[in-house]
Amino acid sequence: MALFLSRVLTLSGRRDNSRFFSSLPQFPYLLMGGKKLGESPEGKIRKHRLFDPTTEETVYSKEKTIPKKLNGQPLVGASQGWIASLENKDLTVHITDVYKPWLSSSKVISLPSIGFKPSTHATRVSFSSSDPVQDDFSVAAKFDEYRLSVCRPCWDSKWTHIETAYSLLPASDLMYSKRDKVFYFTSFKGNYMASLDLSNNFEPEYQHLRLRNLPKIPEVGWEMLNNCFMTHHLVESPSSELFFIKWYTQCIHKEDKDGDLEFIHSNTKRFMIFRQDGMSKDFCYTEDIGDLCIFLSKSEAFCLSASMYPRLKPNSIYYIGPRLGSYDLASGTDRPFTFDRLGDPSLVRTPFWLHPTDPIA
Repeated sequence: MALFLSRVLTLSGRRDNSRFFSSLPQFPYLLMGGKKLGESPEGKIRKHRLFDPTTEETVYSKEKTIPKKLNGQPLVGASQGWIASLENKDLTVHITDVYKPWLSSSKVISLPSIGFKPSTHATRVSFSSSDPVQDDFSVAAKFDEYRLSVCRPCWDSKWTHIETAYSLLPASDLMYSKRDKVFYFTSFKGNYMASLDLSNNFEPEYQHLRLRNLPKIPEVGWEMLNNCFMTHHLVESPSSELFFIKWYTQCIHKEDKDGDLEFIHSNTKRFMIFRQDGMSKDFCYTEDIGDLCIFLSKSEAFCLSASMYPRLKPNSIYYIGPRLGSYDLASGTDRPFTFDRLGDPSLVRTPFWLHPTDPIA
């Protein structure tokens, strides 16, 4: 534990400049990048650019100092409002809450080196809680197609790499269930769901993912969906309901008069959401998740009660991937935000929704 605490760097908020804005309210924001304002002995001074889904507008955080140890590090995932980055030289993983715009002071916590260069750009991380200093805090990460990496910072001096029976690509999400106290992830085609209980052993347990009450879609509709790119996501609600989500996107391209490719991008065609039955453990299709809204990005998926955050739309999915937008589950209506004129998600270099992890959530 003492060794772990030595890896915790606490950053105080800057108070010497009257031009600083007050902290933004604790809402779910999309991290979109930032603007460098200057340098200090501790690191770069930046404002973070964020998208507020409640107003559908871009906002900026107050000025924050990004410590030198994080300079130039690629961001590899986000969970519980914390963001993970990877040191290019020694492959040390750092996690920080410096990007939370509602905090006046921040922490950076250094985890051990993962010991190998990630073999996939589709990295994912999941944390067991929003407080990394807890004794039982655990991290699960996907840096490789067939390996799950786990670390308990207070107890482990290195990562444990676990071989998986199924591919974790193209974008198998990781999630931590507070209800079951396990990490969950899905197989490549979404046919299996695996659980990993670090308090018991380090062997994933697999179960067939049974889907019930599939929607009634004409055959031509199923053919269109079969030609789409599909990702799978698991998310737990504040009341501990477990949902499985299928996200279908379609690639669209346009050619000029000579047949050369002019541009290419993707559109969201449909989401399908399935709620786990408490008795059978089957997942049943639904178009009604009530007051809930779900946030999907390259961070761990999360679910909020819309009534807790004014102007969030209930029974909706907010997403960043192929475009930035929201999807109404009842009507099946996809609405890209007006901010996203080009439909090019690559313009957002940090496509992470930040989970508002304090008591209001």
